[in-house]
Parts: sequence; C-alpha cells; structure tokens
Amino acid sequence: MKKILSLVCVLCLFLAFLPHTAAARTYDPIIKVGLNYDSKALPAANLQNYSGMDTGYAFGYFDEDREFVSTYEIDDENKITVLKNTNLWLSGTDYSDTPLANYSDTVGAYCLQIDEYFDLDDALDVIDEVEDEGYDAYLCYTAKGFRVRIGQYMSGEDANAALERVSNNIGWELERRVPNGTCYTVVVTGTSHILYQFDMLGEYPLGIMPFSQQTWFKGYRYYGGFEYNRVSGNNINVINVVGLTDYIKGVIPYEISPSWPIEAQKAQALCAKCYTVNNLSKHRAKGFDLCNTTDCQVYYGTGNATEVSDSAVEAVDGLFVLYDGEICQTYYHASSGGYTEDCGNIWGKDIPYLKAVEDTYLESMRPFSFTANLSQISWILQTKGYVTQDVTDVYVSKYSDVGNVLALTVELEDGSTKTFTGDRARTALNSPTLGFTVGSHRYTINGNTGEKTVNINGKQVELDGLYVQGDGKKAEKIDLEDGVVALTANGIEEITITQPQQQTHKKGEYTITGTGSGHNIGLSQEGAKSMAKEGFDFEEIIKFYFTDVEVDYYDPN
Repeated sequence: MKKILSLVCVLCLFLAFLPHTAAARTYDPIIKVGLNYDSKALPAANLQNYSGMDTGYAFGYFDEDREFVSTYEIDDENKITVLKNTNLWLSGTDYSDTPLANYSDTVGAYCLQIDEYFDLDDALDVIDEVEDEGYDAYLCYTAKGFRVRIGQYMSGEDANAALERVSNNIGWELERRVPNGTCYTVVVTGTSHILYQFDMLGEYPLGIMPFSQQTWFKGYRYYGGFEYNRVSGNNINVINVVGLTDYIKGVIPYEISPSWPIEAQKAQALCAKCYTVNNLSKHRAKGFDLCNTTDCQVYYGTGNATEVSDSAVEAVDGLFVLYDGEICQTYYHASSGGYTEDCGNIWGKDIPYLKAVEDTYLESMRPFSFTANLSQISWILQTKGYVTQDVTDVYVSKYSDVGNVLALTVELEDGSTKTFTGDRARTALNSPTLGFTVGSHRYTINGNTGEKTVNINGKQVELDGLYVQGDGKKAEKIDLEDGVVALTANGIEEITITQPQQQTHKKGEYTITGTGSGHNIGLSQEGAKSMAKEGFDFEEIIKFYFTDVEVDYYDPN
C-alpha cells in the first residue's frame, strides 16, 4: 500500500510540473465563417462529399447554441446543390436565375402542396402514394411540421392549370404555392430532381451536415457543416460552421507557409485562435462571425494543409495567449522590418501586452522602395478624397521612439497642411494603379526640393532649421552664423553637413524607402520563423512579441 501511495504522489508531482495542465476544460467553440456573401452570394451552391466511402447529408438547422438539429437525411447522393427559391435555368452543373440561350433543364419555383401537415414517417408514406400515381413529390420542412409538395412549374398559371387534375388523381386537397424569400430547395447536382425543401419563414436558415469528414465547395475542401442564409430574399450566403480547431487548420497554411518550422506554425496557430475568439461578432449582422479574406483571416479549408501544419494546430489545442486570465488580442503581421510598435501609437488604444519590440532575430526585412513625384502624390490623395488641392511637399512629421512612422504630413498649394496618423500614415500613399506600396510604418522619405538635407535619428530634415528628438519632446531649432547645430539630449551639438545621396533626383521627386510588411503590431511572422530556426519554441516566441503574457488553457467559466 505504501508503494502504491508513493507512486501516486510521484505522478501528482509530475503532473503538477507539466507546463500546461490538460485537466483544464478545452475551449473549442463553433465558428461561422462566411465563404460566399454580399456581392459573391450565389443563386445556387454545390456540395460534394470528399470521400466516396461516406456519402450523404443530413438536412436541418443550427440552433441558438450552434448545435445541429437534423430533420431529414439522405445517404445515396454525394453531389447536391442548394438553390434559392426562384425559377432557375440549368446548363451542365450551373444554375442561373436569368434565362439562358442554351439550357438543358429548368427548376420551377411554383409547385402544388397538400393542404395538411405531417410527421416525417407519414409524409414519406404520402410521397410514396403520390409517386405511385406518376407525380414527382418531395418533402418540405416547416416550423409546424412537414409538408408534401408536388411537381415544379415555371409560372403560377401552369401550376393553377394542373391543380384540379392532380388533386383528383391523388385524392388529396391541394393548394398552389408561390416562391418566397425564405425557402431553400435542394436538388441532385446537374439535375432538376428535388430532394428536399426547407422553409422556416426566417426563424432558422437551412443547415446541412455532410456525412463525409471533409466536403468540397467551389474547389476547396472544408471540415464541418454548412449554413445557407438568404438575406432579404436575395442570393444565398454560404457559411461554413466548424469547430475552432478545424477552422484554424484551414487558416494556418494560408497565413504562413506550411513548410516553415513547426514552432513558428504553433505560434501562428495560437495567434489565429486568439484573434478568432476576440472577433466573433465582427460580421454578426451578416449572419456569421468571420469572413475568409484578409479582412479577418485567410481561410480556404484543408487544401494546403499538411501533416505538419495540422500537427502544429493540434499541439496547441486548448491553449491560448492570456493576460490577467483573459484571451489576448494577438494581432500579427508579415514582417516588422526591424521593430514592432506600441498599439496605442498606431491604433490609438494602449494595450499593455502590445508594446514595441526590437525584432532581434528577424532575417527577412522585406525591403520596399519607390519614387513618386508631386503630381502622382497629388493624384493619389485626391483620388482617395483626402485632399482637393495639389500637394507641394510631403514628409514624415513624427517618428516613434523606435523609429516607426507615426505621422505623415503633406503641404498644399494654399500653404495649409494635412497630416495622416495611425494606419493612414502607412497607407495614404499606397496606389495599386501606380504600383506604390508603403509596406510598413518603418520607412523614410528622401525628398529633393533643391535644398541640402541631413538625417538625424532616421528623420530627413531640410537645412532651413532642425527639429530633433531629445527627451521625446520637440526641440526648438537653433541657427548660428558659424554652422548648423541642434539641441539634443546632450546639449547643443554641431551637425556635419554632407550632400544628400538623392541629389540626382529631379526637383519635387520623393523616394520612399523602408522595410517590413504590415501594421507592425504584435507578432512578426517572419520574425517568428527566424526564432524557430534559432531553436526557440512556440511559447518563447509568443512571450517575445507579447509583453507579460502567459500561454495556458482557458476556461470561459
């Protein structure tokens, strides 16, 4: 007995000194991700089981707790298409809500309906009876129960013409049913054969849970189920409903390369998880949590995932980055260019764990450089609606203590100025049309207006007077007859003047040169890669970029 107790004590001590305790509750919420929505919403959305061994689908809806409620199942089809309830024309596997010149079939939105509600078994029996009489019949699930619908017609007149004849033949009283904005139709892909309809009158949108572990949608494979939301009766928004861990498996290979060191991928997985949980209401008005673009996080399912990227996500299952017990806003960007930045300096809100960090191990600086003249700069800012006058000068008017740009100022033809701060200090001069991109906040502007210039602490200054950083406040310019000096933290110092390197530029041209890519807040992905190559683990990487945080399990209760 003493030996058993000793073994138990040793085991308890071993568990106590594990870096993370698996006894804590694993927090893995269900996420709704918008795949096609707004202008990309569809009149028809195809699904296909990924595995030929696991075919079929359950139809129903996701309740308030995001639990799937099944109302009907099929197991003999692996390719299905969800249609909005309107007349559609079919060509191949494509369904169009506008008439096609060359089409093979149509799906009519008008139908006949037995004027009675059924439970599932009785409805299926009635469908068999109707089909024995030679008519196509199918289920429609409603809030009050199942309805049996018969046929499909391209107009109300056609449906009316068939109503009395069909009613007499099958022995049931029928009514005509017209299209509406809350109904969904499911057909066998590439056909007009209706498998099922769903119409909860807006109480719930249609949900589908495939029987295969992964499912094809528009050339990508996804875990989880799908929800179809018709906004104001228009086209169908397609939403992937998936657990957090499986969702992150579809983010990591698109945010960083799956060939990168696994510790960097683990760190990225943690950042992506924390970002997800902190942004679940971002697109709530559209019926989902996050989109699948860079506006949220790039997400295209499992196509680019590898065993390494999946194992990286699984390795941090249940773990989060925490500050005072709460999940952190773990922002990330491609490359800091040398130094990250205080969140408050860029986004206006100080967050204690989002502080400037020297990117000590960074290998890929991602340099950028372009030259723009005043005419181009004026066009960019006028096109964006930032100014209405022509620009006569542009310069960095404020750097942070670590050398990142906090303010960009332009002078206008009437002598006034316009200053861009925060994100716009980085993005104001960007122009895809002209091929100009300021990659990060870490840049300088070397302009030539015909005057000599010097560079003090990374800031280009014309020699009509100097403004330099001393103790963090601007110092007054000092001009002396026997030379140019500046008031610095060490007192008055003489500045040695040299001709600027860019003197070959034409007057009024500006070269913007810098390093990095992104907003400079939080984790630098290139820096994380470099740290992983140096042998740092994911927790060390996280604690390097996020100040005073912990990596641990999270219990929402």
